[in-house]
Amino acid sequence: MSKFKKGCLWGAASGTALLCALATASTAQASGFQVRETSGTLQGSSFAGMTTLSIDASTMAYNPGTVGQYDETSYSAGATLIVPVAKAKNIVATDGALTSIAQTGGGYKDMAEDAVVPYAHAVWKLNDQLNLGVSVTSPWGLVTDNDSDFAGRFYGTTSKIKTVNIKPVVAYRFDNGLSIGAGPQVQRFEATLKKAVPALGGAKAEGNSTLNGDDIGYGWTAGLNWELTDSTNIGLSYNSEIEHKLEGTIKFDSAAKGLVTPYTDRNTTAKITTPEAIAFGLSHDITDQWTVMGDVQWTNWNSVDSLVFQYDGLINSSLASSSSTTEDYSWGSSWFGALGARYQYDENWAFTGGIAYDETPIKTRNRNVRLPDSDRYWVSLGTTYKVADWVDVNLGYTHIFAQTARVDHTSTTLGNFAADYEANVDIIALQANFKF
Repeated sequence: MSKFKKGCLWGAASGTALLCALATASTAQASGFQVRETSGTLQGSSFAGMTTLSIDASTMAYNPGTVGQYDETSYSAGATLIVPVAKAKNIVATDGALTSIAQTGGGYKDMAEDAVVPYAHAVWKLNDQLNLGVSVTSPWGLVTDNDSDFAGRFYGTTSKIKTVNIKPVVAYRFDNGLSIGAGPQVQRFEATLKKAVPALGGAKAEGNSTLNGDDIGYGWTAGLNWELTDSTNIGLSYNSEIEHKLEGTIKFDSAAKGLVTPYTDRNTTAKITTPEAIAFGLSHDITDQWTVMGDVQWTNWNSVDSLVFQYDGLINSSLASSSSTTEDYSWGSSWFGALGARYQYDENWAFTGGIAYDETPIKTRNRNVRLPDSDRYWVSLGTTYKVADWVDVNLGYTHIFAQTARVDHTSTTLGNFAADYEANVDIIALQANFKF
C-alpha cells in the first residue's frame, strides 16, 4: 500500500474518531468519571496488558513507552458500545424548608444512558530506533439523567461530561530492549449540569437550572516498556493531571424566572482538574501460544475536591451569596487491578480473557446523585481474527458487576434524600488494526 493511501486511511480513521468523540456523550465505566474503553484489543482482557503489550497501536493510549516497540507502521481504529444500568431503590425523602419532595419507598427508571466511545491510534516507524505515535480518545466522560419528578432533583438531575484527548508521542528504543516514550496531551473538556432550584420566598415552588462550560487544557505523558527477556516485558506509565478553567453560562427555565424571587441567567467560570495516574504491569509468554498479563493503576482523584462556579452577578437578587455556588465532592485516590491471559490458537485466531477490580474514589459520605459510584468487578472475553497479513479485527466483551451504592443527602432547606443504587454494565468493543 502506498504512503498516500496509508495517510488517507489514518486521516479517515482519526477524523471519524474525532468527530464522533465531539458528538457522542461518553459514559464513565471505570472509577469516577474515567472512560477506560479506548482499545478493543485490551477490552477482552479487562485491560490486563495495558502497559506491556504492543500487539497493535491502541496500547499506546495507556503506555507511551510501547510506541518504541513497533517494527512497522501500525494503525488502529474502533468504537465501544457501553450499555449501563443504574437504578435508585429504597428511596426515603423528606421535605425541606424550601422544597416538597417527600417519598418513602419505590424507585426510578434507569438513570444511566447508553453511549458509543470512538477512538483512533497510529504508530509510524521513523527509523530503527525512533517511532512517532498519535492517539485520539475520550478518556473522561459521564451521562446520567434522572426523572423530572425525581425526589433528589435539588441535588442533581442531568450530568454530562465529554472529552476529546489528543496525545502525540515520540519514543526511542535502546539496543537492550528498553523503549521510552513521552509527549504532550491536548484535551477538550465540556460539562453540563442540571438540577432543580427552589423559590427563595413565598409559597413553595421550583424551577430548573442548566450549567454549561468548556475549556481546552494541556498536560503530558511518559512511560517505558522493557523487554527484559524474549518472553517477559514490564511497563510503567504516567499521565499527568490536566487543569481546566471552564467558561460558560448558567441558564434558568421559565418556571425559575417566574418565581416570586426570580432567577437570572449569568456567565460563569469554574476550575476542574482531571486526575494524574500511574500504571505498572508485567507480561510473560509461558509458551509460544500462552501469554499472561497483570497490571495495576493508581489514580489520584484528590484533584476532584470542590467545584465552585463563579458568576458575573447574583443569580437571585434576594440572596447576597448567590454570586457563586459550590458542589462538594472530596474524592480520594483509587486502585485498578487486572489479570488476564492471551491464547494464540493458530496464525489467524487469538483469544483473550481477564478479570479486574476497580475501586471507587468516592466514600459513602461524599457520594451524590450525579454519580452514585461504587467498587466494581470486571469479567471479560475477547478474540482477534487475522483477515490478511496487514489487517486484523478485534472483538471484546466485558460485564461489570457493581456493588450497591448508598447515597444520603441531608439539608434543612432542600430536604433529605437517601437511596440505594444498583448498577451493572455490558460493554462491546470492535476494533480494526492495520500494519504496513
